Amino acid sequence: MKNISLLLLIFFAAIAAAGYGLYAYQRWTIGIVLLFTGVILGATTLIMKKEINLWAQKKSGGTLNQKEIDFLERTFALQKYILPQEKTIFYQKVNLFVLDKEIIGQNESEKIYHPAVLLCGAYAAFFDTDSGLRIPLPSSPVYVFYGHPFPSPAIRDQLHITEYHPEDGAFLFSIPHLMKGNEVPDQFLNIALYETVKAIHSDRFYSIDFPDLETLCAFGGYTLPRLEKYIGLSRKHIDPTALAITLYFTHPSRFLKTFAEPGELLSDYYPLLHKHGHPSVV
Repeated sequence: MKNISLLLLIFFAAIAAAGYGLYAYQRWTIGIVLLFTGVILGATTLIMKKEINLWAQKKSGGTLNQKEIDFLERTFALQKYILPQEKTIFYQKVNLFVLDKEIIGQNESEKIYHPAVLLCGAYAAFFDTDSGLRIPLPSSPVYVFYGHPFPSPAIRDQLHITEYHPEDGAFLFSIPHLMKGNEVPDQFLNIALYETVKAIHSDRFYSIDFPDLETLCAFGGYTLPRLEKYIGLSRKHIDPTALAITLYFTHPSRFLKTFAEPGELLSDYYPLLHKHGHPSVV
């Protein structure tokens, strides 16, 4: 039950209603006690509903529904790197992600495209290195989704398709570009992977001598001006470490052959890939 707070609200409302009835019609003092107890506990539940639902899901081992799991099994670009025995906690983490994050649409009247939220949760859960059951990316409470390239308070003069704010942990995505980057990562930059890596891992690889942006773009089959045009951001906003790791996961075997030293260091950091016969994975 993902919305246990709703059941509690109904229960406390029933207590308050019973208390009101007992006092209004029977003049029983216990009615006042029940009324105020129901109101106070109901209000507390309403305020703390997200925390209550998350606690209940952790305690019960709640997970995604089968339709959501089937979607990620079919479409999540890094699914092949998740060992069968680790899939249960992976889907539980994605479930906690969905419950925890504040999901904001470009237009409040539009319904958020749920598959995009699931994919963001999958990337966050994949790169969460904690073996326990916890919310992935706990320092990133907000995800904002647009149906097209967008300006933002931080970058007002450029329409762009992706953005991450380290100050408050907020992510911003253009949904069409996020989806096609996940579906065809060898043709379009996987911005969900790129931004998640940037948020979690970029500062952990300061000692690795990664190729420069021009070299990475050439490896990806495009030029830096083309990447700037596609993302909608100038090179100063493009993180070469996050781009390198994104390309590593997109073309693992070729990355290792082309950039041996940084590729081996990344392989050491991501031992999960070795369990799948890496670097023979194409």
